[in-house]
Amino acid sequence: MNRKLLLTLLVLCLMITGGSSIFAVTSVLLLKNKTPKWAVELHKSKLPSPQPEKYKSYELLVTNLSEETIEVTFELYRPVQEPLQEQIILTDPFSYDMRPNETVSFSQFFIKSGAKELEVVLSWNDQNRRKHKQSIKFANFE
Repeated sequence: MNRKLLLTLLVLCLMITGGSSIFAVTSVLLLKNKTPKWAVELHKSKLPSPQPEKYKSYELLVTNLSEETIEVTFELYRPVQEPLQEQIILTDPFSYDMRPNETVSFSQFFIKSGAKELEVVLSWNDQNRRKHKQSIKFANFE
């Protein structure tokens, strides 16, 4: 009987402390940016950085708000400190067919500690084959 009570208390404690730690991680950072076609959210990733002293781990969610399926190319950039240098790409660009209201998640990518800005570049072609580009910036997110 004592074993069952002890086990029940242990499970209850783990559930309570586990839930509060999850809340603490997700509530630390939540940045949103919305355009007529896109909703973009930046979160701290639940997956840890392999070098936390050098890099922070983030997650990005991109949602297609339009009523059409769009083949979109994603690029993530981090500017360097020197203004005349080129930007550093964080993930290789890739294309994806996004249906209306579909969300694509970049569950883990790393940004150097101390970085002040992230630029998300979305590009796509419309039905008339004209190229479009949307640049969304997040600043002071660390």
